[in-house]
Amino acid sequence: MFTQIPLFIFISFFISSVCHAQKLVISSDDAPPHMIQETNGGIDIEIAREVLQELGYSVTIRYSSLARGKLDVEHGRIDAVTPTFFEKDRPGFYVSSPTVTYKPTVFTLKSRHHKINKILDLAGHKIITFQGATGYFGTDFIRVSKNSEYRESYSMEKFPELLLRGRYSAVVVDYYIFNYFYRMNDKNRDTSIFQIHAVIPPVKACVGFHDINIRDQFNQKLLGYLDQKRDRLIIEKYIGK
Repeated sequence: MFTQIPLFIFISFFISSVCHAQKLVISSDDAPPHMIQETNGGIDIEIAREVLQELGYSVTIRYSSLARGKLDVEHGRIDAVTPTFFEKDRPGFYVSSPTVTYKPTVFTLKSRHHKINKILDLAGHKIITFQGATGYFGTDFIRVSKNSEYRESYSMEKFPELLLRGRYSAVVVDYYIFNYFYRMNDKNRDTSIFQIHAVIPPVKACVGFHDINIRDQFNQKLLGYLDQKRDRLIIEKYIGK
């Protein structure tokens, strides 16, 4: 015979379950739109957090450099770090399947009709890119930086407007970063004025976990999350469609 469970017992059980959810601390940096300390969000952080919350974990974000985050994970001081790149599993540090694909991209104005089919085609351009770029894109990019009017800057929020004003003929930066700052105040702002040159290989961003079992749970849940294209909803929140 069916017996109805009193409401107060159900509520007590629910509250108890929530209160006893395992707490995880994830380290991340501050680099919009991938990681945004001001709003405790960003593409990388929100994807990782949503997947872990679906697994029943309570997630807290701690902000520091990614290098420190990786060390703290490896030594068991925190549970995870996002994003992490080019890492392999080792004791105390287990790497998830990719959560976000970073897209280093060359942007030019379509009206200028620049033909850039490989990195070396950037030679002679007036280029602005992020600080430390020559350490990421290989020897051809280093050669370009020495044979062009070349500048690196931390102020990536200015890149789209510098390109629009003709201060530079090429911007080299992550696709999401460029569009985030270009569309900061208008997610429908026209992007067709830019030519996109995908001459630099994409980079897979992952989450590094201290516990291999949590990593495995995360990977399994992430499969369905990505199949449902729920990551696109987060990305579009920051850069529009």
